[in-house]
Amino acid sequence: MPTLTVDFVVSVIAAAVTGVFAALVLRRWWQKRRPHLLAWGIGLLFYFLGTLSQVILSLAWSPFFFMLWYWTGALMVAPWLGQGTVYLLWRRGNIARNIQMALLLVTVMTLPWALFLTPLDPSPWHPGADMTQIYRDIMPQGSGTVRSFSPVMNTWGTIALVGGAIYSARLFRRKQIMRSRMIGNWLIAAGGLLPALGGALIRLGDPSFKYFGEMAGAILIFAGFLLATSAAAELHDAQREQLPERQAAL
Repeated sequence: MPTLTVDFVVSVIAAAVTGVFAALVLRRWWQKRRPHLLAWGIGLLFYFLGTLSQVILSLAWSPFFFMLWYWTGALMVAPWLGQGTVYLLWRRGNIARNIQMALLLVTVMTLPWALFLTPLDPSPWHPGADMTQIYRDIMPQGSGTVRSFSPVMNTWGTIALVGGAIYSARLFRRKQIMRSRMIGNWLIAAGGLLPALGGALIRLGDPSFKYFGEMAGAILIFAGFLLATSAAAELHDAQREQLPERQAAL
């Protein structure tokens, strides 16, 4: 039986929420084939894999799941979610597509490096260990490791996701239309900030907020997405010509 610590329970909830969320968004992409939905679906799939790996690592040591946990959470989730927002904000030209090509390149390049080529020292691990406290001792440091990608990827992804959601929320507020979509974007912005805050606190030596930030962030983003997409009928009935073309429906 696993030890029912708060971190374990929070990780299980986060994995369940992100798994359902990823399936919902990918299904929506399959039906509509819109690129922002695919980017969001990929980001949420990584979110799910990261939290699931977190659950597994609380029970047993696995170098594969450790590096999957780090690669998804520290490198991939934020930029792929941000990429979905980039597609919504830049619908003309090839800006969003070019950014995604660069993101794909980094994704493909870092995957084998992270999963198979990074030496690990598993001695700090024990059942129920808080991975946010021991990962530095397990992974090598230095500019030549996959860890060097983390600050850039997380900063860019968080700016794109949170900044885009705030921009959209302020736009709907200024237009005084589609209140549910405005609130949904505020929730997405708040949900995107919480995991980033947890990561920042880890760098400052306080990992206590990390797991809760992951769970609460996933729930807020999910709630924001559902609220924003529920306004689809409202978007068609309202004065759509009042909105910029780049603010198309999710």
